[in-house]
Amino acid sequence: MTLNYLFNPEDVAKKTEESRATFQKKQPGVDFTEFAAGVIYERLKGDIRHYRVYGPYWWALKDVLQRQDFNVGDEMDGELKAQYAQASDAETIQAADMFFLQMSRKVMKGHNSWTIQNGKDDYVLYDADMEERRSVTDSVYDF
Repeated sequence: MTLNYLFNPEDVAKKTEESRATFQKKQPGVDFTEFAAGVIYERLKGDIRHYRVYGPYWWALKDVLQRQDFNVGDEMDGELKAQYAQASDAETIQAADMFFLQMSRKVMKGHNSWTIQNGKDDYVLYDADMEERRSVTDSVYDF
């Protein structure tokens, strides 16, 4: 089964190391993964629906954010998480961000339909934890 939107793992690893090296020059001693997860969360604070632009990477990225103690809820698509997770949390963030940057230039902000596999129905990304709140700062338990 060939999946769309997967980056070459070597390219992701190389880009992650480049990003980490640049980051460490600017902020030595600060954990790259923790910082990068915080950047993603800040985007979501700006507009919770931005999660949609992470497309199939959302579930792997959400797993990283959960383990970094960010308030993104518990709903999970384990199959897509496994298919789009990278070799490390930093690489998962990097791949998700690469996808986000690429797609944010190509699709409308609310776009949530992705052709994961050619010849199959589009995957509709819907995360109730994100859709049923106005902000990531709202508790998931209030909805």
